[in-house]
Amino acid sequence: MQALLFGARRRAGTVPDDQDKNGTGIPAWLLNPVYLQKDVSMTSRITMVLVTGIALAGVALAATGLMDRVLARVGLGELDRANHLYLDESYDRALEGFLVLSAVKSGLAVIEGSEVGIGFNLQVGDLVQSVYDYVDIAWKTVLAGGTILFMARLALDGVAMADHVVMAMAFSCMLMLAAVRYLFPNREGVARCLRSVTATCTFLTVLLYLVLPLTVYGASRLSERITRPLIQQAYDAFDQVSRVFTQEAAEDNLEGDEKASSTIERAMGVADRYERLKKRLEELEAYLSEQGKTLAGTTFQLIAAYLFDCVIFPLAFMAVLVFFLKGMSIKIWSANG
Repeated sequence: MQALLFGARRRAGTVPDDQDKNGTGIPAWLLNPVYLQKDVSMTSRITMVLVTGIALAGVALAATGLMDRVLARVGLGELDRANHLYLDESYDRALEGFLVLSAVKSGLAVIEGSEVGIGFNLQVGDLVQSVYDYVDIAWKTVLAGGTILFMARLALDGVAMADHVVMAMAFSCMLMLAAVRYLFPNREGVARCLRSVTATCTFLTVLLYLVLPLTVYGASRLSERITRPLIQQAYDAFDQVSRVFTQEAAEDNLEGDEKASSTIERAMGVADRYERLKKRLEELEAYLSEQGKTLAGTTFQLIAAYLFDCVIFPLAFMAVLVFFLKGMSIKIWSANG
């Protein structure tokens, strides 16, 4: 290769005869390290100019918000809308379930603290204690799940406000790294520090723009296919219990309105009311005994569904995406030295 270069320069007349050889048979200009690094230096300059231009353009686009508009047009906008739609629907569904469970819990709490003493002394709360415990656990589960969903919605809003700032920082660090390598090639310590900061900012940028939205989207797809039917079944079961207590309360109010106003008539109706109350308690005991096993399984189902919906699915997706992102980052930065 050196002989070909030497022959080409000599035919072009760019190598003087007195510089062809230096007594070793090797042209003197080939021994010049500046010439040997000429092509490499030119390539490095071109690369540095390109990196600087990309970094300047990236800082301008990210700082002005134009980069977000470009990324929204290529698909991230649809991803963001799908995630917000899923979180809004899930939160509304959790709120409805929370209201249903609150109604059931309030009705059971009233019954649990009531006492009947007409010829006998019965603590009605003994009949509903186990059912009340199941409803209370389900109520706390839905409360926690709804809170996590609302926090996830706030987190996405916060990411939308901060992602372009992190991207601008990443491009700024890239620009400073290129400037240090070109203007101060001997400052290896500064270059290493800027390289680490640039890698960190780049990792955070990809995390905010891709990993978190894809995590929510993946969890939403699994939720629609696996956990959403389970949650809806649980809500239907508790809603049925709520309707039973609401119907009984309405019947009690109707009977109260139809009560006789005179003292004598009220005294004559005590026996009838005692028989109706005894029958109502027997029916209530049978209903709660039957629904106890069903509500226990429904409570376990609801806890498992929200645990997968709010914790396991998102963390699993995020762990996989971060693992691949970290591996790619190590390979890229190791190759660039």
